Amino acid sequence: MAARGDIGRYSCLVTGRQGQTAASHTFLHVLKPPKIEPFSFRSHLEEGERTQLTCMINSGDLPITLNWLKDGRHLQHDPGIDIKQLSDYSRTLLFKKLKEHHSGSYTCEAANAAATTNHTATLMVKVSPRWVVEPGSTTALVGSTVVLDCSARGYPQPELTWMKAPGDSAQDFQAVVLDNVRASQAANGSLVLPSVSTSSAGWFLCRAANNIGTPISKVVQLTVHAPARVVTEGGPVTGHAGQTVTVDCEATGDDPLTLTWQRYHAPVSQGHRTSIRESGGGGSVRVVLEIRSVTAGDAGPYTCHATNRHGEHSQVFTIVVIEPPTAPSGVVVSEVGSRSARLSWSLPQPAAITIQYRAAAKESWTSHGRNVSVGQWASWHVLTGLTPYHAYAVRLMAHNDLGVSQPSSVHFFTTLEEAPSGAPQDVRVATGGPRSLLVTWHAPVPRLTHGPLRGYTIALRRQNLQGHLVYITRPITALPAGDTEALEQYEVRGLTPATLYEVAVRAFTRAGPGPLSSPRIVHSTSHDAPSCPPVGVSCRGSGRGGVRVWWSPPPTHCAHAPVTGYTILATPTKHVQQDTSSSTWMVNTTNLEKNVDGLPPATNISVRVKAFNDMGFSSPNHPIFCVTEDDVPGPPRRVRVVVTGSTTLLVTWSPPQPHSGTILHYTLYSARDDQAASRDVVGAGGSEATWRELSGLTLASRVQVWVTATTVAGEGSQSPRLTALPTPTPTHAPFAVGGGRSWWVGAGSGVTLGCRGLGSPSPTLSWTKASATITNSQLTQLLPGGDLHLTAVRETSNYTCWVRNKVGVDSLTHQVVVVTPPSPPTLALAHATHHALNLTITPASDGGAPILGYTVHHRQRAGEWVETSADPGVRTVMVRGLPCGAPHHLYLTAWNTHGTSTPSPVLLTNTLGSPPGRPDPAKLVEVNSTCVTLRLYVWPELGCPVTHWKVERGSEDAEVAWTSLYAHVTRDTTDLGLCDLTSTSWHLLRITAGSTAGDTSVVYRVTIRGHIDGEATGQPPVQEVVMMGSPVVMTEWLDAHVVAGVVSAILLAAALIICVCVAVRRRRYGGYSAGESLDNKGGGEEDNARNSELTRAHLYSPAPTKKPRGSLASLKTQGDTSDPYEICPYATFSVGSSEGTLEYGLSLHAMTPRDCLEQPVHSDRHGQQQSATYGQVGRQRAQSHYKETEIAYISNRNRGEYGSRPKSLPGGQPTPAPLPGDASEQTAAWTDEAERKDTRSRPHRSRSCTRGTEATQRDSSTESNDASSPVQQRQHYQHPQMPPQPHLQHHAQQLGSQHTHQLGGSQHPQQLASQHPPPQLASQHIQQLGSQQLTPQHLQQLNSQHPQQLASQHMQQLGSQQMAPQQQATAGRVGPHPLPPVRLAR
Repeated sequence: MAARGDIGRYSCLVTGRQGQTAASHTFLHVLKPPKIEPFSFRSHLEEGERTQLTCMINSGDLPITLNWLKDGRHLQHDPGIDIKQLSDYSRTLLFKKLKEHHSGSYTCEAANAAATTNHTATLMVKVSPRWVVEPGSTTALVGSTVVLDCSARGYPQPELTWMKAPGDSAQDFQAVVLDNVRASQAANGSLVLPSVSTSSAGWFLCRAANNIGTPISKVVQLTVHAPARVVTEGGPVTGHAGQTVTVDCEATGDDPLTLTWQRYHAPVSQGHRTSIRESGGGGSVRVVLEIRSVTAGDAGPYTCHATNRHGEHSQVFTIVVIEPPTAPSGVVVSEVGSRSARLSWSLPQPAAITIQYRAAAKESWTSHGRNVSVGQWASWHVLTGLTPYHAYAVRLMAHNDLGVSQPSSVHFFTTLEEAPSGAPQDVRVATGGPRSLLVTWHAPVPRLTHGPLRGYTIALRRQNLQGHLVYITRPITALPAGDTEALEQYEVRGLTPATLYEVAVRAFTRAGPGPLSSPRIVHSTSHDAPSCPPVGVSCRGSGRGGVRVWWSPPPTHCAHAPVTGYTILATPTKHVQQDTSSSTWMVNTTNLEKNVDGLPPATNISVRVKAFNDMGFSSPNHPIFCVTEDDVPGPPRRVRVVVTGSTTLLVTWSPPQPHSGTILHYTLYSARDDQAASRDVVGAGGSEATWRELSGLTLASRVQVWVTATTVAGEGSQSPRLTALPTPTPTHAPFAVGGGRSWWVGAGSGVTLGCRGLGSPSPTLSWTKASATITNSQLTQLLPGGDLHLTAVRETSNYTCWVRNKVGVDSLTHQVVVVTPPSPPTLALAHATHHALNLTITPASDGGAPILGYTVHHRQRAGEWVETSADPGVRTVMVRGLPCGAPHHLYLTAWNTHGTSTPSPVLLTNTLGSPPGRPDPAKLVEVNSTCVTLRLYVWPELGCPVTHWKVERGSEDAEVAWTSLYAHVTRDTTDLGLCDLTSTSWHLLRITAGSTAGDTSVVYRVTIRGHIDGEATGQPPVQEVVMMGSPVVMTEWLDAHVVAGVVSAILLAAALIICVCVAVRRRRYGGYSAGESLDNKGGGEEDNARNSELTRAHLYSPAPTKKPRGSLASLKTQGDTSDPYEICPYATFSVGSSEGTLEYGLSLHAMTPRDCLEQPVHSDRHGQQQSATYGQVGRQRAQSHYKETEIAYISNRNRGEYGSRPKSLPGGQPTPAPLPGDASEQTAAWTDEAERKDTRSRPHRSRSCTRGTEATQRDSSTESNDASSPVQQRQHYQHPQMPPQPHLQHHAQQLGSQHTHQLGGSQHPQQLASQHPPPQLASQHIQQLGSQQLTPQHLQQLNSQHPQQLASQHMQQLGSQQMAPQQQATAGRVGPHPLPPVRLAR
């Protein structure tokens, strides 16, 4: 802080590095702010005195400015104040004569250049009292509120005091008592007198004092005027007839006061029987009216009227002349409730009333009547304590001192209903089944029903679950209604098995529902069979002829009761020992794993497991497959020994039977005279050789030989021992070797039958079938070395191989058994329940392989197809969980290892139950004067419960649409009221009851007009009508001839529509009629004929297929689990190939939209992929919405499987899949691949082809790759395709040669492909096509040269180009059942 000593000049000097200097100067001035010496006013200053106030500045630099302020504002000019300036540092206020307005706060404000300061003093001038509102005299009426004003001011604030003089003069004043009742003082000092009377009048004094000066006071007078008032209370005055009646009336008020008698607004005049006496004065008058010898004519009202100049007042006196009473008249019963009723009446003269009432039944008034007394002046009364819905009789009697009148006429009334106060009795609950409870009860006690019962409501909910009760309303079924001995019952369906439910029942009347029965009954539905199969089912081979199966229990939400055990179903996938009957092993257990023994060894087994309890079985799991282990083989058969030279022997044999496993090798034992036997292993390394030539023997030395077979289980038993003596033999009889055996082959697949001829001289081979010699043909091929290849097996037959030379003849026979999918079984209805169908299965032929299961496909009329599995060998199947009374479409398929049968004929049937019946209009509809009441709960149920109702209102005008009143009325509804109907017309009500079995609608014509005005129209208020289009036709007005004509017209129109649809359909599917089966020409003859016709147009129409694993498309997408790209409808054509190139098939499948929508869907039965080690067997599954575009390639040497199988559609025959081989080498080939591929759940098939080094193996029993085998064999696959046709091969070769010439002169397509990279060549050729028509020649050209690009580029080209006319004509021939796929083969 700066001080005086800091005043001076200050300089700032700056010096640089080079010695330069710079300076700046400033001068500091220090100023002192002003300081005011404190001042104040002298206390107790009174008005009229003098005073002064001086403001003195103690310190501060001049110049200083001084100013005076009052109450924060500059002091204005005032004659009573002088301002004196004594010096530059002081100023004085001089108050010459203090007044009231001088009071306030005075501030001295001093300012200089340094600061501004101030000081304030307060002046309070004491002032004597003075009037603000001076009191004044006033007048008032009696009863009014009077305010005497008085208000004063001064300082200090004056105190106001009110006083009153006790007499008539203004002296000897006394303080007024302020009790806030008779007098009170307002905040401003005024005196408030509420409801003043004449005693309130007088002299009042208001005094104001504050000890300053002289107090002030004022005397005022209050004058109170009294208006006229009759102080005698009016009322009835009674008198007996003939006597004198006196009526006294007194009035008060200021004089002059007039008091008169009036009757009917006219003064009463005095007469010989009437006199009036008046007395009194000084503010009070009394008048007495006297009537002598009164009669009934004197009775009536008399008015005593008082008047003065301040008002008027009157009282009414009623003179009642008492006579013997008459009976009450005009009795009205109104406002009838459930327990009360209001009675009103009229009497000519006052009298007491006695109300007498009893029950309306024939009871005595004397013994059962109840009396209620009412005062004589009453004209109405409310009877209470009545019983609800009870009929009463009531009458009234009047009585007075002179006697009792006769009773009035009897009136009858019925009290209203109430909700029952009692609950139903003896409520019991019994188990009705796994999904139902049977509830029985008796009616409540009659005295607690309070009205006729209309029905009952059943309330239930699952125990221990939070939530509202579910209510089901039912009508009374026991008669008579309300009989406590009659039993009511209802079965509640659709519940959860093995679940506890709380159940209660209540009754209801028109007034509402009563209480629920108590306590609530807790009962459980019965257990049901497990609804889910065991999970995690697995199996493996265990021992010889056994499998080990293990699983986990069903999920807890599926097992509605403890599972008591499990049943294992094991079915071999092929007939054992050529047994054509299907055999299934069934084993029960309570454990979660079990061995199933006694199965055939080395056999693929289908295993299913299902859970059971005392109520039944669950559905089985999806089948899994595993292979039983090999057993020790039996002795080889047909062992023969032939001497072929002096030191050689030829030993031949056939494989042992029955088949017990894969033969690892044979052991040939030979023993010379008294020497140890030597062993010779035959067929090691996978060969199936069944002969061996022994050499190096001793001439004329006897040799004993026998043979054994060996599997992984060990060496089998010996064959019979044969003895031979080597001797020189230049010739010997021929032998047919190759192990004649039985073959199970899928229909349309190929098989190679092995046969070798051994002998000297070399024999010749020939084959016969049914004594007919076999030559090379379309279906048979004689292979080098003697084997016979059947390209497409169509029937079961024996094929005999004959071996001949000049010495003799030998033969062996192969039995070829054609295995197909099962024939369609028959499905029939055994019996139906409300929620299930018990079906009978009649199996047909199993197709040569055991049936592994059945599938019931079912759906409702417009629902999705649902599948229910059935075990093989069963004859009945139960389809559960169906809606009550609903129609269902069902068909049945059977399946084995070679596919699924065609569907059985569709069975159309219903579960038990029917749509709701037609109700009785009199019970359903009630009409009164205000509302139409619908009792929907009385609607009859015919086995299926009503789920909801719909109520609509219509008009007799056909152009007016129906209006929905209630769209969804639930089952808990009791009475439904419609109260917004007008009373001037008829109304149409359409009521629809809905259930799972169907809907039932009724239409009623309703009016409430007759109930309002009571008109008698002769027509009932509710009439049922029949809606036959428009207009409305009442049932009473229907004529039989009219109805018959209308029905006939409808039937004729329907027949005409059907004929038109059939004609259009046949025209659309010109190639074949709807419903035509593909197997009408057995053995695929129709397929061959149709495809031969399509071949001439170079267009083929196969059915939808899935990609076989051997196809190019499948090799690229086997790891992909997504669904194939689907197009519907789609076109179909394929292209052959020329010799010397790869063969490709381009398939674009075609279906009509009708086929896409009408064919049922069949999902794959296998839920997950099984390892091929366990002999997984695929099945052909039927699919309707599965479409695919595919390009597959097959080389000339190793042609992979190209399976294009049609789906199992109704009316269509599926192409069977090949049976997996039994050899372990083949199954092992798929094991590694199965581990590498996606094992997620995906539709799949098993494959019988192999890859890699194992591709040279064969599936016949002929010799191969053995040093002892005369001829090397190559692998032949079993194909499910159609057999090659010579004219198709020739035509394909012509196509190839023509396009080779067109594209490059003499260049071969392979040369073109070598000169140009395939992608470039494909792009160029597609561009060259441009907008040309796409013909089979173009496809043949691109197909043979550019396989990799054809799938992507050429498919895009197809979308924008126009098909050739031949293609369009042929592609349009797509019927209800698409053609099977066709592939050209060389």
